Amino acid sequence: MMERIADYFIDNICDTRSRVMHMKIKRISFTVLMFVLLSVRSPVLAADGGVAVFSLDKCVEIALSQHPDLAASKADLKSANARVGQARAASNPAIGFSTGFSEKTAAGSGTVADSWSSSVTLSQLVTDWGKTHAAVRKSLQDMESTSLTLERTVSEVVYEVKRSYFLLLKAEKDLEVAKETLVLNDAQLEKAKAFFEVGRVSKYDVTSAQVARSNSSLAMIQARTSFKDAMTALRAAMGYFDPAEFSIADIPEDDAAVTGDYMPTLEKTVKFAIENRPDLQAYLARVESARSSVTLSKLGNVPELSLSGSYGWGSTEFLGDDTWRAGMTLSFSIYDGGLQREKTREALANLAGTEARLESLRQTVISEVSSAWLVVRDSGEVVKAAAEGLKMASDNLEIASGRYRVGVGSPLEVTDATKYYAEARAGWYGALYDRMIAKAALEKAMGGSGK
Repeated sequence: MMERIADYFIDNICDTRSRVMHMKIKRISFTVLMFVLLSVRSPVLAADGGVAVFSLDKCVEIALSQHPDLAASKADLKSANARVGQARAASNPAIGFSTGFSEKTAAGSGTVADSWSSSVTLSQLVTDWGKTHAAVRKSLQDMESTSLTLERTVSEVVYEVKRSYFLLLKAEKDLEVAKETLVLNDAQLEKAKAFFEVGRVSKYDVTSAQVARSNSSLAMIQARTSFKDAMTALRAAMGYFDPAEFSIADIPEDDAAVTGDYMPTLEKTVKFAIENRPDLQAYLARVESARSSVTLSKLGNVPELSLSGSYGWGSTEFLGDDTWRAGMTLSFSIYDGGLQREKTREALANLAGTEARLESLRQTVISEVSSAWLVVRDSGEVVKAAAEGLKMASDNLEIASGRYRVGVGSPLEVTDATKYYAEARAGWYGALYDRMIAKAALEKAMGGSGK
């Protein structure tokens, strides 16, 4: 199943046009971007100095090895496995041992008599007319449901790691944009001061540039806080609370695993989910377990036939006379006050409720998959629209900066152009990582583990 999921998600998010345009935008402010990249990605550059750089696969690996939710689900599976053993134990032979000592004094004569009694017993159930078999079958179905629940927990943990990882990358890019915007506003402020000193502009240009610079500084502080919050969220998603710092590796924007435009039909996607969602399969196992409970309740008063044998010894001494006994026992209830009937009614009601909840979950799965599929499909258009907006904002910033440089533009034009460029660039990265998150959400909705 996981191989099919992996093959399904090997596609591309950004078309060639978007990537070429993005590279063109990077060349616009090469010097500025180099400063920003060096400052933002310093943990990666300092990796040799002891700061670990975690890839997405590494973060998933850490989460799968130590996340508390997975530890709890694994413990539940061990518990379910033990209950299977308990159910099977009823059909195994049982051996017991007992020993006792008593002392009796005769009234009047005062004679004291000691008595020892010891025995070893062996019993074996011959048949209970299918009751033990039904109990074993039910416990196996419960264990299958628990196993599938563990698989679903794995899928949810992996999704949360991916989502948090992409949100951290987005926060990192937002911080990068904020730093670049601050650099651009610093440059504009220096220009305004220089022009003011030679009398080319008024004091208004300088104060406007100072206000823009102050706003961009505030935006950078907020972006830095958001980055720290996103890092905390990733640590929680991984179940990783080691105090040591780490950074994360970027994902190439043309990575085939997270990019592309290919989409299967909605019908195929829903069909795949219905066949592979672990929680849906777990509920199917619960329905079978509920049916076994009905059978088990109907067999509550069936006869039990068993064989038993014992060897005993003892008299006035511990090793005294020995005795042997062997026998067959048939036991059954003649009247239980209606207990079996009521247990059967309860089991039938539980079965009806489980089947209804299964259908409800099936409708929920269809809704989740359809919604996730639409988000992924539309996110491709969002990426393209964001790319176009970034190109226009970049061109507009060049025009506004050029006009101001030659003395025909106003500082408001440059401030607005810088603001729109920063928003467009942040929007581009937001669209890119939102698409990656959408793909991860669709993978989880379809029943993929994402490993």
